[in-house]
Amino acid sequence: MSRSGRQVSGSRAGAYAGRVPDLLAWLRRHPWQADGLLALLLVLFSSGQWQGQDPAAVAAVSVLLAATVVPRRRYPVAMFAVAVTIGAAQIALGIQPSGAPPQSVAGLTFGAALQPTVADAAILVLLYTLAAHRSRRVSITGLVICLLGSAAAIVRWAPAHTAHSGGAVLAAAVGLGGATLTAWVLGDSVAYRYRRAYYASLEERAARLEAERDAQARIAQAAERARELQERRARVVDESAARLRRIERDLHDGAQVRLAALAMTLGEIKESLDAAADGAGDDGADDGARTRMLVAAAHRNAKETLAELRDLARGIHPPVLDRGLATALAALAETSPVPVRLEVSLAERPSPAIEAIAYFCAAELLANVAKHSGASRATVNAREHDGRILMTVTDDGSGGARLAPGGGLAGLLERVQTVDGRLGIDSPAGGPTVITIELPDHA
Repeated sequence: MSRSGRQVSGSRAGAYAGRVPDLLAWLRRHPWQADGLLALLLVLFSSGQWQGQDPAAVAAVSVLLAATVVPRRRYPVAMFAVAVTIGAAQIALGIQPSGAPPQSVAGLTFGAALQPTVADAAILVLLYTLAAHRSRRVSITGLVICLLGSAAAIVRWAPAHTAHSGGAVLAAAVGLGGATLTAWVLGDSVAYRYRRAYYASLEERAARLEAERDAQARIAQAAERARELQERRARVVDESAARLRRIERDLHDGAQVRLAALAMTLGEIKESLDAAADGAGDDGADDGARTRMLVAAAHRNAKETLAELRDLARGIHPPVLDRGLATALAALAETSPVPVRLEVSLAERPSPAIEAIAYFCAAELLANVAKHSGASRATVNAREHDGRILMTVTDDGSGGARLAPGGGLAGLLERVQTVDGRLGIDSPAGGPTVITIELPDHA
């Protein structure tokens, strides 16, 4: 054969080999069509045996046997029982020893119609189906029935009753028994693979479910831990805010009051010394001048200390916050060197800690606007958004604001992050600058 001829034959073989997997895949995807095709093949192969006294009856029995293959996957036990019943009738009535008259039942002769044909292979197909799709107890029962039927058929087989029939009987026994055992073993191996795959899938599913349960347990524990931490942090923030308010009240009601009384007393002493100095001589005037100087210095220090304490108390907790965030922001807007337009839309008051954070952030941002931006006006907007407080401070200044380590915006970021807040900066060169602060309504 030439090289081109070998290439053509090789390409044909390759194409044929490629069609075989496609055919097998089609048969697996279409079981009813595959079983119908198998039944048709059994009928075609047995058609050459439709002879004798009543070929139509033989054909009917062959078609009936072949038809049991079609629903074998859904009804394997029932179809096996039908096929075995027909096979038993063939053994009892169709297979006759040599010279024996045809068997009849109720005056009707069935021997001609119940002759064995190739269609009897449907019994082996059904035995394979039992072994593949039913329990081993059921499949072994079917195997025993088939082996007993094979033995009965050999006993009634005509060549078994002739002289020197040992070889033929042995060959028949090996053929029928071997075919029966082969069908059962093939089906049982398929069932074994099915069982292995099924148990493997069960183990995999159990492992997956166990992993999912572990993951869900870890998620639940993490969620519980997060909830506990959130509640603890909220308590700490609220306690810190309350502690600062107590410090502010103590400073306001304690140290400030005493310093104010001290300043008033020093003032009265200074006035008394001034009045006494008017009627005293030169020596008395010198001593009085020195005393007045000391008293004046103490008076000045007391007033400066009082101012510092007021600023400190205001920085810890501005008293205006007691009337709400809107009022506190309005006070900031009034005292700002840059004109401020205020827009506040809050249906409910946030918690005191959130109000304090929002107030100090607004105060810091307005101070930055006045010091660094060169803006002519600013806008403060506070509103509710998706259950959170959204505050924006906008100015028409030169822009360029950015986070810098140790800077004011970095301090604001740290402040808002203590309550899971967010800080956004949009400040291109040339402005405008928009600082967005998002806070929860409760710490």
